[in-house]
Amino acid sequence: MATQPVLTCSQFTTSSDGAVSCTAQTWVDAYVVTPEQQGQLDLLTQGGFDSSTFSLFFGATLLMFATGFAVGIVISQLRKIRRG
Repeated sequence: MATQPVLTCSQFTTSSDGAVSCTAQTWVDAYVVTPEQQGQLDLLTQGGFDSSTFSLFFGATLLMFATGFAVGIVISQLRKIRRG
C-alpha cells in the first residue's frame, strides 16, 4: 500500500441550527487502498466468513442429506417387497 497526501478537516464548528462545517483543512499522508487490494483487506478484517454463503450451503447440505435418506428408505422398502 502506498501513502498519498489526503486533504482532511482538522477543526470543526457547529452552528446554532446543528450544522457542522469545517474551518481548517490540513494535508496528511494516508494509506490508499487500490480496488484490487480491497477484496484482500475485507477478507483480513472480516475473518473471511460470509454468513449468507454459509446459510446457503448449510441449507443445501441438509437438503441433500434429507434427499439421500428418503431415497435410501424407498430403496429399502422396494427390496423388502421384492423378497417377500
